[in-house]
Amino acid sequence: MDKFTKPIIVVWIDLETQKKRLMERDKPNEEDAGHRINAQMPLDVKRNKVDIVIDNTRSLDDLNEQFQKVLIEVSKHLTWTQFWLSKNGALVILALLTSDVVLCIKELRI
Repeated sequence: MDKFTKPIIVVWIDLETQKKRLMERDKPNEEDAGHRINAQMPLDVKRNKVDIVIDNTRSLDDLNEQFQKVLIEVSKHLTWTQFWLSKNGALVILALLTSDVVLCIKELRI
């Protein structure tokens, strides 16, 4: 499935900062915050499985700068192989096959 969802991006933060921000935002107690974080795949595991990591341990300005760089990177044109393996490529193939079938049926009726 990963070959159809490239690039895979994760916004990473260290565990201590993640827990601190969660507690500031949602006001859970420390135990509940820990349970919520532990219920998810660890960010360090995700970090090792992705193509692009956005580091969320610094300032908001730095986060925005990283986001802009990633946006430029993922907005570049796909290679033909990447396009044909993407959802859009699959839709184009489906549309072409459907139109060919319709044309063949019309030819057979004539």
